[in-house]
Amino acid sequence: MTQSAMDVTQLEHELRTYRPAAMPSLPPNFVWPRYEGASVGNLAATVAQGLGASLPGALPPLWPDLLGDLLEGVERIVLVTLDSLGWEQLLWVLARRADSELARLAQRGRLLPITTTFLSTTNSVLNTLWTGRPPLEHGLLGFEFYLREWLMAVEALSFSPAVAPFTGALRNWGFNAEKFIPVPTVAQALKDHGVATYAVTARPLIATPLSQMQYRGVANVEGYEFPSELWVMLGRVLREHRGERFFLSGYWSGVDTLGHHYGPYDTTADLEIRSIGQLLEAGLLEQLAAAERRGTLLLVTADHGQINAPARAAVRLPDHPQLRDLLIMPPLGEARVPFFYVRSGCYTAAWNYLHTHLSRPFIYFSQQAFIESGLLGQGTPHAELEYRLGDIIGIARKDAYFVRDPALAQRLRGRHGGLDAGEMLVPLLALRLDA
Repeated sequence: MTQSAMDVTQLEHELRTYRPAAMPSLPPNFVWPRYEGASVGNLAATVAQGLGASLPGALPPLWPDLLGDLLEGVERIVLVTLDSLGWEQLLWVLARRADSELARLAQRGRLLPITTTFLSTTNSVLNTLWTGRPPLEHGLLGFEFYLREWLMAVEALSFSPAVAPFTGALRNWGFNAEKFIPVPTVAQALKDHGVATYAVTARPLIATPLSQMQYRGVANVEGYEFPSELWVMLGRVLREHRGERFFLSGYWSGVDTLGHHYGPYDTTADLEIRSIGQLLEAGLLEQLAAAERRGTLLLVTADHGQINAPARAAVRLPDHPQLRDLLIMPPLGEARVPFFYVRSGCYTAAWNYLHTHLSRPFIYFSQQAFIESGLLGQGTPHAELEYRLGDIIGIARKDAYFVRDPALAQRLRGRHGGLDAGEMLVPLLALRLDA
């Protein structure tokens, strides 16, 4: 089944222009997360539904029209997440490479835009993808936030103190990653229905706290060193478990790493994305026999996109000493979505300062308004949500971002976390391998 250009155009227009009734005047480049059926967050329930299981309490499955009849007769679902491959970035590549493997695969199946969740950052989105619960419920909000139970600001990829990121210190101090997320994973739900889950990811990531959160209930996790291995390993799982009903997850971070270092529209990004299509075709699809393709649905998506982050767009905390003195600590969250933790009695002064001096690069929400907006989804808020969020939350307009150290303005050429279409719109490639 193919997807017509008109259908894709209409869907993309609807995603770009949608505004909830309470938010009619958002900046025009903002894209609202569509938790109700057109987001990465809806994939967990879609996988469960396709494999004859249920995921109680989760976000609903994707809107039926998005996949059409591709779920009919499905026995195995392979979901590959390409970190930071935005919809706009993919279209940029496809427009220049109309004869590429990815373009041909899109013609064979369906290639559609969906939204990611918010904040548009890896650790939060992946936990929504694995649990089917919005960030409001799972509580993993962004790259950095305050953990009241640990009395510290943490970097929440490796779970380290924010002042000593990527050291993995909390794990050494007894942090229990498997109990950090208070909701079950799709793998646990599938296991209850007799359906196994397998995963393939980068070998250094297997033992990290983030993987331990996500892979609860997974029957087996395999690690790769090189991109070619990822696709070969996915094919090997399909062969070794031929005839079995299962869910298979794969993850690749190359697009994200290169985008941060060079920018999302650098030549390296073009080459990396093209190579993904080549390896998918040669390393996976061409290696599968008919029996190994039977009843198999391949889904390829991303956790978020990226935008260019020029140094000129940085807002530097040392340039605003009056604001700094109104805060308990430097802003956390994401550079594109700063969480401001305000000193007692200083809320009005902080709010007024932000709106007087920094209203051009950011819009602002009070914590209550942010929670009630639906940006983090609907449901029962995580018990620690109000402590992890700041008192005031900023969301960047255009390419702005907030740094506490001026040196950080030069570190990344591509960034994400905000509501820009480049960050929020991601592709969903759906392909029946037995078609």
